[in-house]
Amino acid sequence: MAPWADALYAMDRAWWDRYMAEVLTEFQGERVSQLDKLRHAIHVKMPAYGNSGAAAIALAAKWGARRVIMLGYDCAKTDGKPHWHGDHPAGLGNAGSMPKWPRQFQKLADDLRNVEIINCSRQTALGMFPRRSLEEVLL
Repeated sequence: MAPWADALYAMDRAWWDRYMAEVLTEFQGERVSQLDKLRHAIHVKMPAYGNSGAAAIALAAKWGARRVIMLGYDCAKTDGKPHWHGDHPAGLGNAGSMPKWPRQFQKLADDLRNVEIINCSRQTALGMFPRRSLEEVLL
């Protein structure tokens, strides 16, 4: 969790169930989900993209972002691991649907043609977004 962030988005009810107490004590920004009837979070309606990374980008666009810089969107098992932080605890997903992600991100790219999406991830399986280094994009 990034307690300094403006918003926290998660689409999995199991994640919210496990971490809501921590979120309520450590996170001061907007708590957002597509889940209805989730206490302590704003409910937003948007297309389902099947993974939280794509949905977070869609949320940024819904809130008015015209440029999105992607970081850490490997969408592959980098060094044999599905996450940079190690596996989630039992009961939470561990990228089991990863083979579907490129198709889901392609749908996102098709839907958000009016948003500049730049993939600055060091390694990535996603070829539908322009690739640039973070240094180049931030200069």
